[in-house]
Amino acid sequence: MKNALFILAMACLPMLASAQAAEKQHYIYNIVSFTGNLKKEGLKVNLDNGKTIEKLKDSNGNKIRFNTPAALFMYLESQGWELFMNGATSEGEMAAGFGESDTTSYWIVRKPCTKEEFEKAVEEGIRK
Repeated sequence: MKNALFILAMACLPMLASAQAAEKQHYIYNIVSFTGNLKKEGLKVNLDNGKTIEKLKDSNGNKIRFNTPAALFMYLESQGWELFMNGATSEGEMAAGFGESDTTSYWIVRKPCTKEEFEKAVEEGIRK
């Protein structure tokens, strides 16, 4: 009888483990856009956190500029963000058959959070 109970308990363990793993992971997202002349001024970085779009600043409130996109990426990684998706947008007009446009690159980054933090971020991003 003890063997039967032991076998039954062992058979149920995978179901309990998978029930805990089924909890959905939530993330806070930011859209990071950057422009600028690397040789002259460095990258200017804007951060869209779902509430506002502002220049990226350090903990003292100073704007941060980066020498290269890799430096920006490493900074974001050091702050706990992971790259989710990247892309670019272009604006401009066709003039005499030549296209002139301004291109802005962006990354969508995310950081794991609790369900409560996620719900708060959603609520704060809705205009009322």
